[in-house]
Amino acid sequence: MTTLNNQIIVGIGEGGAPSAVRFAIDEARRTGRPVHLVHVLQLPAGEAYALMYDGAVDSAKSLLAAAVLEAEELAGDDVVVTSELMDRGWAVEGLAGRATENQLLVLEHRALGRLKRVFTGSFAQGVAGRATVPVISVPEGWTPRTDRPPVVTAAVQDPTEAPALLRAAFQEARDRNASVVVLHAWWLASGFDETVVDRVMREEWAARSVAELEPVLAPLRSAFPGVEVTVEVRHAPPVAAVLDAAEASDLLVLGRRHHLLPLGTHLGPVARAALGHAASPVLVTPEVPHTAKEVARERRAGDLIDDLAPLY
Repeated sequence: MTTLNNQIIVGIGEGGAPSAVRFAIDEARRTGRPVHLVHVLQLPAGEAYALMYDGAVDSAKSLLAAAVLEAEELAGDDVVVTSELMDRGWAVEGLAGRATENQLLVLEHRALGRLKRVFTGSFAQGVAGRATVPVISVPEGWTPRTDRPPVVTAAVQDPTEAPALLRAAFQEARDRNASVVVLHAWWLASGFDETVVDRVMREEWAARSVAELEPVLAPLRSAFPGVEVTVEVRHAPPVAAVLDAAEASDLLVLGRRHHLLPLGTHLGPVARAALGHAASPVLVTPEVPHTAKEVARERRAGDLIDDLAPLY
């Protein structure tokens, strides 16, 4: 199989991924990229694997064929659709490792019950925490909105780590003829936040946040002159503010937690919450190590995560 470095890869789960497929076809039509559907067949090791393999492969092929048919119907003659069945390894690890170069990985977030999620974990979180390419998680049942002008919201915590995230948001907005909302939410850790924070403090915090963001936004305003941008500073718990903003957004753009923070899936609580509950598609931008030491740290983190993959 010939691998194109600009593919939009769509992860097809056991229940299919109709919303993710629709999103990917729309994205491909807009950007002129091909779509590649991938299903990872995950089976237990040992005797159970040998007994189940043939039947599982047939089921997986049927599932993938149905997804391909659906994608081709949506694509018409505008988008090239290909597919691939991976019959080895863990689904999260397989998809995260499959996407490389300039590819985009699109997944569908299924609305699982809380108890089931405790035992299965979040597939979207697992992949987004490991992938080295941008990952977009599309909520189950999502359809494009046409009742208002399109909006791309970029959630920014620290302006010093925001340039790559904001550039991704501006690029997405330009491609979609959308405006950009740069959202910064803050909330004091103290349980007395609502008592301590008054109007003056909120205004001072907002002014300071806008001033800190402006040096980052200035070159992007010049590079993307056609993109309208506004900055919103909200005094609210960040998770609540981001989920609220997603209700009015066509795309929510987040960054992965910085790679120098404690290991794990490299996703902070806001990204985890958004991937699990946001009403809009969520784009998680990858982090890029800048030094040999940081690259080595990333590789060690990846090795540890692979060892713990069954636990996620």
